[in-house]
Amino acid sequence: MFASRSLMPAAARPWFANLLIPGLLIPGLLIRGLLIPGLLVVPLAVPTQADAHDTAGARLFVSTVLVDDPGVADEVSLPTFFWLPQSTPSGTPAPQLYQLNVEFNKRITENFGVSLGTGYSWLQTPGAKTANGWQNLEAGLKYKVYVNPEHEFMLSAGVTREFARTGASGTNGAALDNDDSSSTTPTVYFGKGLGDLPIGYLRPLAITGTLGYQIADKKLKVTGTDPATGDLLFNNGLSNQWTGGLTMQYSMRYLQSQVKDFGLPEWLNRMTGLVEATWSSPASKPNNGSTQYLFGVGVNYTETNYAITAELLIPGNQQTGSHLGVVAQFHLYLDDLLPRGLGKPVTSW
Repeated sequence: MFASRSLMPAAARPWFANLLIPGLLIPGLLIRGLLIPGLLVVPLAVPTQADAHDTAGARLFVSTVLVDDPGVADEVSLPTFFWLPQSTPSGTPAPQLYQLNVEFNKRITENFGVSLGTGYSWLQTPGAKTANGWQNLEAGLKYKVYVNPEHEFMLSAGVTREFARTGASGTNGAALDNDDSSSTTPTVYFGKGLGDLPIGYLRPLAITGTLGYQIADKKLKVTGTDPATGDLLFNNGLSNQWTGGLTMQYSMRYLQSQVKDFGLPEWLNRMTGLVEATWSSPASKPNNGSTQYLFGVGVNYTETNYAITAELLIPGNQQTGSHLGVVAQFHLYLDDLLPRGLGKPVTSW
């Protein structure tokens, strides 16, 4: 992707090419930076377009927690902590939903990857027994369709599959909202940096987003009416859904390396301010759900080998949640941690 770092002026180098972090050399594992046997510090290797994670030109699209990023990479989210008070009638204590989630992403080729994800949930309802259990397993495929380095643009397409009854079922599964029917969601992913626009100190901004359509294996059907309440009764199927999200990112590293270096501390230059918005809405009839919106506001801290993200969760309507929540993630970049093994495409093994 880039020539030698010494041949590029500072303003032209992508910010992630400036990272130099001490590393270790152990049998079978090289972490870039420090060669232990000779105690010789060597320059950080500059990633090629194929090696770098989620990059388009000088732009790095950081790992986000509510909206999937557009890149195809070797990485692990371990774990993602999620807490959000659930919707409740006015004046009553809100149930508290807690989750610890994990996700593994692996490149098969330079531009094609697979993913696996699951998690464990706890739902604490005042006056009732805590419901807990595993979430359904989700698997995904993603292909990076197009990258334009000059205009900092990336486009990918993929599909995710939720496998019903691979997590908690029965009473616990119903309380945790584990789907009892499998579904498939074709999705488009994009990322666009604004560094190619003449907008001064707004050039570090970037936008990423997704748009998907969830298709249920078993359609939701009305089976009758509750004689006591008059409410409709349904089978265990699902309605189809539209899903999507947007993020806005402001990269301090991009500001320092591509716009103007203010001499800020290095830890601050590794920060990226984040605003995320995600939504879902029923797309077929009948349905027993509602449109939901969830916003996240926080910050991402990115090193060469890992990233940490923390956000305040803000429900967009009463159906999504009753109070503010929190999400936090520890993210490992395997292409930098294990560049000679698990961190490179399977076809290069």
